[in-house]
Parts: sequence; structure tokens; C-alpha cells
Amino acid sequence: MTHMRRHRWMFLALVLALALPAPALAQQSALSPDDSEAVDRAIVLVNTYRESGGRVSRGSGSGIVIDPSGFILTAEHVAARSTRLEVVLRSGEVYPATVVGTDPVFDAALLRIQTPRPLPVAALGASSMMLLGEPVVAFGRASRRQSGPTAGALLAFDVDARPGVPSLRSSAAAWPGDSGGALVNVRGEVVGVIVAITRDGTVSLSIAIDAVTHILNDLRIGFVRHPWLGITGGTITDALAGELGLPVRRGVLIYEVLEGGPAAEAGLRGGRSNGAGTIPRGGDIVVAIDGRPVTTFGQLAAYVLSKRIGDTVLLEMLRDGQPFSTSVVLGERPTL
Repeated sequence: MTHMRRHRWMFLALVLALALPAPALAQQSALSPDDSEAVDRAIVLVNTYRESGGRVSRGSGSGIVIDPSGFILTAEHVAARSTRLEVVLRSGEVYPATVVGTDPVFDAALLRIQTPRPLPVAALGASSMMLLGEPVVAFGRASRRQSGPTAGALLAFDVDARPGVPSLRSSAAAWPGDSGGALVNVRGEVVGVIVAITRDGTVSLSIAIDAVTHILNDLRIGFVRHPWLGITGGTITDALAGELGLPVRRGVLIYEVLEGGPAAEAGLRGGRSNGAGTIPRGGDIVVAIDGRPVTTFGQLAAYVLSKRIGDTVLLEMLRDGQPFSTSVVLGERPTL
């Protein structure tokens, strides 16, 4: 399943885009000094090196120590395509790091370092227990984070910024280099892994920790498998429904059914484009899955990602304005 829409998010793996406006610092941290200190000791700097054509480019991100034996959680786009990684502890000690496992869908990676003693770790919380407006604090190792952790509030649960991936929007300020850092609740527990900020620098995006812990065992063995439908599509809005003359104003319009995928095998139909850059017309419209109404592409993708490869889902759809239902056996998402 793929979404054909540009997002306003800027991913934070490398410390390069320093011309971005700095987000205004949020209110004073809701964490106690002891809890803040405990979390901060578990946040590391991840230096990345990429060799290409005889040249080496360097970047950096952040990471969260989640196991005293040296396992470190970070964002996948921090480690992606790196030929060498090193981790810098808060003490200043530097260790070479190896990639244990990565998942580009959830933008998560697990690293490992070997140290002579156990490392301080950050406790993992439950993002599903968070309430909108609840205080949160962002921790990272960005070069612009001179003032330490930044506080804010949980603004929204989001499955559309990264279609299908449960994410948290917050007003806790983050900068380039904070990717892989921690979004923390008032108890000092990690509830999200920071991956992006809006281009105006006012809102940070974190992958919900519940989604990460769901795949953590797979990361430990090096490979994460996800189910998929095998479609591209877009969320139907009032404007889109009016422009295309659609019979509904909520649902998911299928743009393309990918050859050989589960949706193709089930007989779903994509649309036809009238030219480059135009939205394909005439595709099937998904209005519900397993009896649950579908209002956005991200919502559909999130439900699919919550299932297992080989599960069967029932889609309620419209084709040429006429309702019909069909079952789809979810396949394994290929590397795209």
C-alpha cells in the first residue's frame, strides 16, 4: 500500500538544514529533575559516515538506550545507507555501532554497541495511554539543543503523516539531529521516537512507541515483515469529491492496483490518469474494512498494518457508484 501525497514533514537524520527557523521553546519541563536526568543519560549521539565515490559524508542523529547490554533504538533514516556508525555516550565515550535490524516502514532501527559495563536505559511507556494536551518532553542530541530537553504538549494522534504508521504530533521542539531521540511522558517513560518536524519548525512528529515495541522482537532478529493490500490511493475530501464527481465525500479512492499484489488477485480496480500529475479517475472507492468505516488513506493503511500476513480482510467498496464487497488475503509487503 502506497500513498501518493507529499507531506510537510522534514526528516531529521542529518545535521545539515540549519537554515530552518528554530522552533520556539515550549513551557518548562513537567519532568522532575531526577527523571529528566535519568532519561538524558540514556540518550546518545549517533554519528553516521557514508562513503561514495571515494568521498565520505558525515551526519548525525540521536538514539535511545533500551537495554543495558548496549541495544540502542533510533530512526531508520539515521542509519540508512551508512557505511560506518559510531555512538557517543553522554560521558563522551565513543563506540563503534552495528545495525541489528531496520524497518523503513515504521522508520525504526536497532543498533548495538559493546561496552565494558552496563548502560543506563530509558524506560518504555505506552503511547496508547496518552491523552491529548498531556505534557511531553523531547530529548535528543542535536547540535542546536544547547538548552537541553524541550517541553510541550501532545497535539494529535496521527496515522496520515506517514500513512498507516501510528505517530504522535507534539509541540515539544526538535531540531535536525534529534531523529531517533525520545518523546517522554511526565513519568519519564518513552512514548515516541522522534523522526521529523514540520517545515516551519513548530511541530515535531514521533513514531508511537507502541508501534515500535510491536516490531522490537523482529528488529532483534534483523528483519521486519509487514502485510499489505498492494494499492496506491488517496483520501477523498469534499474538494476531491466535487472535482471528480464522486458519489461519496469520505473514503479512499484507489489510484492504482499493483500487479501481482493481493488487491489485484481480489479483482480490485484502479483508475486511469488523463495526463502527468493528474489524479487517476474511475478507481474503486473503499468505504469500510471489516465493518469499520474508512475516512482516510492512513486509517486504511494503519488497520492493514495491524493485521498479519495471510489474514483476510473484508472491503466494502463502490464501483461506478454501486456498492459491493470483496475479501482480500493480505500479502507480504515487498521492499519498495
